Amino acid sequence: MDEMVGLKLREAMVGDILIIEDYTIEETPYTVKPMDGMTESLHESEKHPILVLDGDKMVGFFILQTGDAILNYVSNPHAILLKAHSVDKRYLKQGYGKASIEKLPSFVNEHFPSITEIILLIDHDNISGQMMYIKSGFKDTKNKVKELNGYKFIYSKKLTNENS
Repeated sequence: MDEMVGLKLREAMVGDILIIEDYTIEETPYTVKPMDGMTESLHESEKHPILVLDGDKMVGFFILQTGDAILNYVSNPHAILLKAHSVDKRYLKQGYGKASIEKLPSFVNEHFPSITEIILLIDHDNISGQMMYIKSGFKDTKNKVKELNGYKFIYSKKLTNENS
């Protein structure tokens, strides 16, 4: 993963619209388009759209959510929810998904210092996604939730200062 050294995570800003509009994803039921995620996040201070950048190229996207909504999934009020993680389809199978998840703990420690746990919901049939998150240190909590499009497993990664 040495080639991923220049990979950066950064909260999206209004000025990022052009690179976000250029972002394309595989049409799957597992994620949302970044522009939809950005629009959904505009008036919600607890949702933070994050760009995954390799130089000036946007190669990935996700949303971090804080607040009381997290308590629907875990009892830890100091957890943050990872949502809508995707990689631009032009950069799939190049390690960007895994690399962005590996950079996530230090990003969270820096920008959300009170957070002690990252959680995510993953579709029961998204086997490749489950394997990527497990290889990146997430654990299956053995809990699941029923959402509109079926069951999702709840995965968790505890944070320590060693991640920063």
